[in-house]
Amino acid sequence: MRQIQTRLALTHAALLLSAGLVQAADAVFPRGSSFGLVPPEGMVESTAFAGFEDRAKSASILIVEMPGSAYAQVEAGFTDAALASKGIIVDQRGNLPIADAKTLFVTGRQSAGTVMAKKWILLVGKPEATALVTVQVPEANADALPDDKVREILQSLAYRAPPTAQEQMSGLPFHLKDLSGFRPVKVIGNTAVVLTDGPKDIIENAEQAVFVAGIAPGAPRDDERRQFAMRALGSVPSVKEMRIERAEPLRINGQAGFEILAK
Repeated sequence: MRQIQTRLALTHAALLLSAGLVQAADAVFPRGSSFGLVPPEGMVESTAFAGFEDRAKSASILIVEMPGSAYAQVEAGFTDAALASKGIIVDQRGNLPIADAKTLFVTGRQSAGTVMAKKWILLVGKPEATALVTVQVPEANADALPDDKVREILQSLAYRAPPTAQEQMSGLPFHLKDLSGFRPVKVIGNTAVVLTDGPKDIIENAEQAVFVAGIAPGAPRDDERRQFAMRALGSVPSVKEMRIERAEPLRINGQAGFEILAK
């Protein structure tokens, strides 16, 4: 009898292991991301952010990747009050089992104008990296993503060794042919790359030259180009204090552009 029970236990464990391996093998990794999951039917990889979307249902899965050390800091800021300040009403909080990871799982709602959306937010901490995964769908389309299905999707989250910056650049919607001695140090989502000319990967206080190339949806009007360029410059990581020396329109290969020179 004991042998039968042991065999059953081993069989059950083998089935669980097999299911986990299949799940990880089926995970889809957004371009340049170390985290991936099994997206639901109808969702495809987004070209605007790291994650997946179903535009017909206005549903999305956003994956934000951070260093492993970021987990504690992000977790500390996940209080009901902090989320409420962002318009998120928390319904439940707890944990969601993810292999070899600590987690914080929050479900709630958030309004965007007259539309109320259901939200599932999963914070996952591994020694190598931290992931913040947000699933969102309008309440009007909630049948497309029932709660049990969302939990299943989130539990399919898998991790892989991060691709190099050079590999990540291959997924950008543009190409840089001549880097002129610069090297890529970070790709932001699927839309921008940070390059530098120097030995350090983390640049503070303008220690070495930094070049950022990115693409944004939409095209500003001629009278909006300055504001658009300023917002783009201000969104660059590590750019905190700067003094504008020159800001003027210019043409790039015959197309209208705007140049800002700052220190």
